[in-house]
Amino acid sequence: MAPLHGKFKTFKNSRWLVFVCAMWIQSFAGIGYLFGSISPVIKSTMGYTQRQVAILGVAKDLGDAIGFIARYLSEIIPSWGLLAIGTVINCLGYGLLWLIVSQKIVALPLWVLCIAIYVGTNGETFFNTAALILCVQNFPKSRGPVVYAGLSGAIISQIYAMFNAPSNASLIFMIAVGPSMVVIALMFIVRPVGGHRQVRPGDNAGFTFTYSVLPCSGSLFVGSYNS
Repeated sequence: MAPLHGKFKTFKNSRWLVFVCAMWIQSFAGIGYLFGSISPVIKSTMGYTQRQVAILGVAKDLGDAIGFIARYLSEIIPSWGLLAIGTVINCLGYGLLWLIVSQKIVALPLWVLCIAIYVGTNGETFFNTAALILCVQNFPKSRGPVVYAGLSGAIISQIYAMFNAPSNASLIFMIAVGPSMVVIALMFIVRPVGGHRQVRPGDNAGFTFTYSVLPCSGSLFVGSYNS
């Protein structure tokens, strides 16, 4: 049992495990890229003009771009706290948007939807900030292990298509809960594990292999969704 426990402890504290989990978080964190998929149902359900939909798009872009709050909080709270905040605001923002669009609650003014989509999309900055900072901390000699968050749109859309949901409003619900479920499952694994003490000569080969496989995976997701 002792050797097995030792191997499990080594695996749990492996920076490559943290790296893979960070990849999964970022792979589900690009929720802002799905606006083009949910904007038609928002427009039709709410009776908005294209100008009003464009205003919503601006609010979404602001939520995606304003990440200084997450960066500041990363200096004073642990990574799991940062991911927890992102989870809460992602659920609140897109959860409210889903309730409105699916007509579970009374229709609210456009400015309320703008706030909701801003807050929900801003959760992405917390996910990405935590994942990227931890990867840099764990790989100080190989800075820049990044997963393109744009893959998230293809991944979530493909999962949504598998369920063959009757309304695109269901996609908004998936955006509200899907990334949060992934983050909650991995939030205590993605953490600093003393990367400066784990530097190995084979790190470059490991990154080369990872980056060779990743584009192929992204192409399979996109190709499967487009077909």
